[in-house]
Amino acid sequence: MLKLITLILALVPQLLPVPAKMQVRDGSFKVDGEKRMQWVLDPACALPPEGYTLDITRGRVRALASTETGLFYAKQTLKQLEQNGFLPCCTITDYPRFAWRGFHIDPCRHFMPVEEVKKQIDILASYKMNVMHWHLTDDQGWRIEIKRYPPLRDVGGTRTEFDGSVHQGCYTQEEIRDVVAYAAERHVTVVPEIEMPGHAIAAIRAFPELSCTGEAISTFYTWGSPNIVMCPGKDLMFEFLDNVIAEVVDLFPSEYIHIGGDECKKDKWIKCPRCQERIKALGLVADENGTAEEKLQSYAVRRMENILAKYGKKLIGWDEILEGGLSPNATVMSWRGEEGGIAAALQGHDVIMTPSKEGMYLDHVQGDPKIEPVSIGNYTTMEKAYNYDPVPEELVKNGMDNYVIGLQCNLWSEYIYSDDHRNYMLFPRAFAVAETGWSLKENKDWESFRVRVDRACQDLDSRGVNYHIPLPEQPGGSCDNIAFIDKAVLEFTTTRPMAAIVYTTDDTEPTVASAAYERPLEFTESATLKIASVTPYGKLSPVRTINIAKQQPWPAVAKASEGLKAWRADGRFVSAADLEGARWNEIKLEKLRDMTTLEPFDRNMPDTLRFYAVKAQGSFKVKETGVYRFSSDCDQVWIDGKLLIDNGAEVKRFSRHDAEAALEAGAHDVQVIYIYNVVGGWNSIRNKTDVQMRKEGSEKWRKIEIL
Repeated sequence: MLKLITLILALVPQLLPVPAKMQVRDGSFKVDGEKRMQWVLDPACALPPEGYTLDITRGRVRALASTETGLFYAKQTLKQLEQNGFLPCCTITDYPRFAWRGFHIDPCRHFMPVEEVKKQIDILASYKMNVMHWHLTDDQGWRIEIKRYPPLRDVGGTRTEFDGSVHQGCYTQEEIRDVVAYAAERHVTVVPEIEMPGHAIAAIRAFPELSCTGEAISTFYTWGSPNIVMCPGKDLMFEFLDNVIAEVVDLFPSEYIHIGGDECKKDKWIKCPRCQERIKALGLVADENGTAEEKLQSYAVRRMENILAKYGKKLIGWDEILEGGLSPNATVMSWRGEEGGIAAALQGHDVIMTPSKEGMYLDHVQGDPKIEPVSIGNYTTMEKAYNYDPVPEELVKNGMDNYVIGLQCNLWSEYIYSDDHRNYMLFPRAFAVAETGWSLKENKDWESFRVRVDRACQDLDSRGVNYHIPLPEQPGGSCDNIAFIDKAVLEFTTTRPMAAIVYTTDDTEPTVASAAYERPLEFTESATLKIASVTPYGKLSPVRTINIAKQQPWPAVAKASEGLKAWRADGRFVSAADLEGARWNEIKLEKLRDMTTLEPFDRNMPDTLRFYAVKAQGSFKVKETGVYRFSSDCDQVWIDGKLLIDNGAEVKRFSRHDAEAALEAGAHDVQVIYIYNVVGGWNSIRNKTDVQMRKEGSEKWRKIEIL
C-alpha cells in the first residue's frame, strides 16, 4: 500500500491529507463549467459518517457519501486534486482515522477579530479538520458576552497594559452565533472553553466576590499562573457558572463544553475558611490520590459536570481534572504529556491527545530562537508535529486505544501580537496535524508530505495568509552581529530542505535571481550580508540582515574596576530611552544576577509593585585575545564604552540580539542596563540578568565574572 500511495503522491502532489485508498487511471479530465458532477447522498451506503468515494472518469465526476459531511470532504479533495485546470482520472475511497481533528485558538491574550476566526475555519476545514476549540475566557480577557453579567465584557474584556495602552475585545452573542453557523456550514463543530476554577482573573476583576478574599483587582497584564482563583467554598461560584453556562449552551450546539481546569493554584484555598469548611463538610482528606485541596477541585469539576448535564452537555477538561479523582463522564484533553491521557483511557474515558512537547503546541518556536519571533519557548518543527502519533503503545497493548478519539493542535497567543504572526505560527504546521488526524498511519510519509505541503502553502498565498518559511540558520546558534579579526566563515542551513538559499553583500534585497549559497561564505572585509531561503515555488523567506565587522581587538583597559557598582532608579520605564532624566541612587549589589532581587516577585501583579531600573558596571577578564559572542536578557550591554547588545523595548522572554566583539586578552569594562517592567506580557523580573559569553569556536557559554 505504501508504494502505491507514494506513486500516487508523485502524480498528484497537491493532495492533502492522504486518502485511505486511491487508484489512479490513465488520463485526466478538463475542469470547466460543462463538467458533469454527481453528488450522491445515500445514508444506507457502507461508508463511515465522514467518509466518501470519488470516481473521476473522462467527462464525469461522481461522489458518494452517507452524510453531507462526507460529500463536503469529497469536494475538498476534488479542489485539491485540480491542477492546471485538469483532474486526474482516479477512484478514491476515503474516511478519517480519528473523529476529533481539532485546532485551538486563544483570543484571550490577544483578541482575534471575527474575520480572522472565519479565515482559519475556512482553511482548516478545507484540510478536513472538524473541531474548533475556542478558548474564550482566561486571566487576561473575557471574550464572550453574557447578557446577565455586563461587567464581564466591560471590565473583564478590557485590560490596561504596563505602558498604558488598552487591549480589549469581546464577541457579542450575535457574532458568536454567526461564527458557529459559519463553521457548521463547513462541517466544523465549535467547542467553547469557559475556564474554572483557575485562569479566571478576568471574571474576578469583574466580580471580586468570586475569589476567596473578595479583593478588587485593577488590571492584569502579564502571563503565567497567578494564585487568584475562584472560591469553591462559596456557592456563589457555582451560581455564577450556572448562569454563564445557561447562556453559553444557547450559543453552541456542540455536545461538549470545555471547562479548563488547568494550572489552578490552591494555596489560597489552604488559607480560605470557606474552602476549608467545604473540605471538612465533604470529608475530603489527603491520601495517595491527592491532597484535600486537589479533591476540592475534583468536587468543583463534578459540580460543573452536573451543571452541564442539566443542559444536555458533556464536559471536557485539561488533564489536571484527573487530580483528586476524575468526573464520571468527563473527556480528558491530555496536554502535559501522554500520561494523563493514558490514565484516563485506562479508566474508560475518552481522550484527546494534545501533548505540548510532542508537537501539538504550535506556539512553540519552529526554528532557531535567536532569529525567529519571540515565543513561549520549546522547539516544534513541522516534522516533529507530523511524526507524532496520538495512540500510545501502552493503550494498544491493553486494547484501550479506541478511547483515543482524536488529536488537537493548540495555538496559545501570549506572544502573538498580530494576525500575521498568528498565521506564521500556525501554518504550515497545522497541515501536519490535519494529515495525522485524517490519514491512516500506514499511509503517512514525511518525505511525500514535505513535497505536498508546498502546494498547500501556495493555496495560503492565494488567500493572502502569512505562513512560516524556514530561515537560513547558522549551525551552533545564529547571530546577526558577527565580528572577526582575519577572516569570518559563515555556514547556513534550514530546518527543512529549501530549493535554494540566496544572498547579497551589496546592501540590496535578495531575490530568487541573487547569488545562491552553495558552500560556507568567507569574508575578509566588513560587509552586510542579506540572506533568505527560497521555496520550490519561488517565494522568499523573511530576509536576515547580518552585520559582519572586521575589527582590531579592543584593547584591555589600563586599570580594571574592582567590584560591581550599581545605581537604581524607581519608575515605570519601558526602554532605556525612558531613563533620560531619571534619578539614580547608588545601591550595593554582589552580582549581576541580583538585579532582579530588589523587589519581591509577585505573579499576581498587585498595584503595590515598585518598578525600577538598574545601571551596573564593573570589569571582567578574558584570558586570550580573540572574538567573543555575548548574550543577555537585559535591556542593554555595553563593553568598553560601546553599545554591544540593545534589546530595546522588545519582549525579553529570551535573548535575541547576541553580538560579537574582538577583545584583547586582559580586563574589559562592562555596563548593563536592566529594567524591571512588563513588555508584551512578559514580566522581566523573571529574567536571568547575567551576561553570557563564549569564545569563537567554543560551544560552551559562561557567565562573565566581575573582578
